[in-house]
Amino acid sequence: MRTRIKICGLTSPEEAAFLPSNQVDYAGMVLFYPKSRRNITIEKAREIMEVLPPEIKKTAVTVSPTSEQVKLIEEAGFDVLQIHGHLAEEIPEEADIPIIRAVNVKGRVPVIESYPWIFAYLFDAAAPGSGKSFDWSCLAHISAQGRKFILAGGLHPFNVGEAIRQVHPWMVDVSSGVEYDDKQGKDPVKIQAFIEAVKEADEKSS
Repeated sequence: MRTRIKICGLTSPEEAAFLPSNQVDYAGMVLFYPKSRRNITIEKAREIMEVLPPEIKKTAVTVSPTSEQVKLIEEAGFDVLQIHGHLAEEIPEEADIPIIRAVNVKGRVPVIESYPWIFAYLFDAAAPGSGKSFDWSCLAHISAQGRKFILAGGLHPFNVGEAIRQVHPWMVDVSSGVEYDDKQGKDPVKIQAFIEAVKEADEKSS
């Protein structure tokens, strides 16, 4: 089975142009979270989505979003909603797009919410966006309950192959691991190296 790829934290249309539609499946943009250096406005997100091919699913990455913010995300044309932090009870009932529920792993087997409307669970490091990984072995003790698992947190071209061999996730998610060394945007060379590493891991496991 092919491991899907999500490139997260896009901040400009130029970065979006780096993503090959036949190799990258999801593109993430951080919204309504000014604490993140990758946070962008809805207007900038629209510009980025205009560059992305339709085959790539546009993902709004949020932290404890309000109903009003979810509505703006849907109106902007996003395909998927990724939620970190608090998840208000009314959000899943009101949302018209699939939800990825992010779970921060803090050194032990994480507890996941068993909600029927969650499309996939994303497992991230204790500090999202930090570029740090966590002990992947703890995920072996979690039941997928029929839902998809996404692995994030500290992935880069040199460790994603081992991550795939250990966890066998449905999708891998990378942001800082494919940025320039000075963290000023996405590096197309690192993106391609990440894609190749995922393909190689898939070929070896098939």
